[in-house]
Amino acid sequence: MTDPQSKYSDIELRHELNAVFRSVYFVDKRAKHKLNDSYFLNFYELINYARTNNIDEMDYIHSIRDVLLSCPQTYLAR
Repeated sequence: MTDPQSKYSDIELRHELNAVFRSVYFVDKRAKHKLNDSYFLNFYELINYARTNNIDEMDYIHSIRDVLLSCPQTYLAR
């Protein structure tokens, strides 16, 4: 079984994930760092999930913003 190919490089996707985290203000900085670390540790699992389910990887990463904003004491920074 072959892995689905992406039209984005891993660097582009990581850059966009960083941008998503920068766009969300966390009152609790420790919580932000823990979530940030968790998402980056599971980066390949996230991307593989999107690829195997025919979800555009960039759209999937952008949807993470909504998940982050659902956390207590978070606000849209921009």
